Amino acid sequence: MKAVIYFPLLGCILLLGWYFATDRQPVPHSTAPVISTAPSAPTPAPTPWQQPAVPDSTATPLPASVRGTDVDGRLEVDARGNLLISSQIRHLFDYFLSLVGEESPAATHQRIRDYLAQQLQQPALDQALTLLDSYLAYQQQLADLESRFPVTESLEDLFAREQAVQRLRATLFSREAHEAFFAGEEIYNNFTLERLAIRRDSTLDEQEKASAIEALRESLPEEMLQLLVPQVHQELRQQTLALREAGADEGQIRQLRMELLGPEATSRLEALDQQRSEWRERVAAFNTERETILAQQGLAEADRQAAVNALMQEQFTETERLRLMN
Repeated sequence: MKAVIYFPLLGCILLLGWYFATDRQPVPHSTAPVISTAPSAPTPAPTPWQQPAVPDSTATPLPASVRGTDVDGRLEVDARGNLLISSQIRHLFDYFLSLVGEESPAATHQRIRDYLAQQLQQPALDQALTLLDSYLAYQQQLADLESRFPVTESLEDLFAREQAVQRLRATLFSREAHEAFFAGEEIYNNFTLERLAIRRDSTLDEQEKASAIEALRESLPEEMLQLLVPQVHQELRQQTLALREAGADEGQIRQLRMELLGPEATSRLEALDQQRSEWRERVAAFNTERETILAQQGLAEADRQAAVNALMQEQFTETERLRLMN
């Protein structure tokens, strides 16, 4: 892996921890099947899940946190009824696994199996159940692995941990499932670690570091960039909010943008910030004049409104007036 650059040091470590975190419940190990990806005949999106109708009156009710909600994730099959592997299946598993704590792991696992049985027929059902077993086994073994990698700021340890996690996934999942479930996360984690290596490189000044980070990002294939960009922008929003709440100045915000986005994207964001600032100032000035007009004594209501409309037409284009009214 390249020893070059999801941040400033502490932010990177915290976000890596967040991305690496996952539910962990003990289940038997099982290997996921290789599933066909022939042209699909998608199943309809599931409606809010209802408790399966069973004769056993002791069936556990749904926890309050998911009652009436839509299941996060989709199940699709191909023309031959085989399960189509996608990240949506992982979202579905995680939707239910978030209930652990409100109920026992065994009850949650059974809920997932019940839902799969409601939504799928064979052979997709058995394929989904096998994939579920692999995912639960992964969570258990990940917990064991993480116990050998304590929280650390060592770049070498962070690289070693990420490589160990990726090897674990490769042993438990088919290549297809591995990529569908974890490709975006792994690309982002690798990028984040390499970016952190650049940030720690004492031989580079700030401009050289920003340029190196931008070159690192541009070296990624287009399909990887598409997976990476949303996570980088989410990270930027989170860290910008945290910096502003901590009283950071615009220089610190700019440094964060340079680290995450590079010089060109930072310049575009700064231009956008300037446009937004100018728009807010224009709207504030208009509102002040508008309130002055509305407060004038001796004017009929129709005259006041006509004066406000004339002011709006004078200060804003037709497109801007629509934006102003919205």
